[in-house]
Amino acid sequence: MQRKKGFTLIELLVVIAIIAILMAIIMPALHRVKRQAKNLICKNNLSQYGLASKMYLGDWDGNFPYSFKWLYADGGTGCRWHDASKNLNQNPDLAGGLWPYLKSEDIHLCPDFDVVARMMGCALCDGKTIPVEPQYGYTMNSYLNGDAWGAVPQQYRLNIDRIRNESEVKNPSRVIFFSEENSWVVPELRNATINDNNLRGTPGMNQDHFATFHDAPSQDLDKGYAHAVFVDAHVERVSAYPAGNTFKLSWPGGSPIPEF
Repeated sequence: MQRKKGFTLIELLVVIAIIAILMAIIMPALHRVKRQAKNLICKNNLSQYGLASKMYLGDWDGNFPYSFKWLYADGGTGCRWHDASKNLNQNPDLAGGLWPYLKSEDIHLCPDFDVVARMMGCALCDGKTIPVEPQYGYTMNSYLNGDAWGAVPQQYRLNIDRIRNESEVKNPSRVIFFSEENSWVVPELRNATINDNNLRGTPGMNQDHFATFHDAPSQDLDKGYAHAVFVDAHVERVSAYPAGNTFKLSWPGGSPIPEF
């Protein structure tokens, strides 16, 4: 009786080599697909924020919510953005003005931010005992009915203080409504980092700026970009670079953009 011929060692090694080559080709593609899926979720979250904001503006004659209290009624100080015990679904009495339009539990946190915030920690929460368990990762432009007037020179404050209505924004398609921030300090930008879901940029350094963790090159989380939803409700990627770009896309007063 003739015995069946099995695979030789060389044939097995060839098969293994082919499988290794296929894996080397497939894995990066799978990684890209996974990354794109996460980006899509983040962009969709902000799209939902844009739609909810339009509903709010429609109900309130175009008036923006106060940027410091849109999420938490008391301003959300004390690093509440990552305080699970202050989650608004469980504590609706703490909620701010926009919350009734944003109740969906699945649109408040970008998966990428959830990962990097836990990994990098919160620079402004050092010394606090609250675990970094991200609950809310989006921040509102403080130049839209907010406290940003206090960050600009006196000659611009009156104009900013008056911008409380959507009709007063000079270029809605180029002024952000909500965006993302880092939880850590970027040395080249030296921001204040996310602490109260209120985004306040200035032309220079030492103020809030857009996040830098999406598609960061070579795993350098300081060099990526953020997503933002604009006043006209469209979503696009935005960059914190050069320093001051966050301010340019936050300024609702039109040209000329102040330099100070």
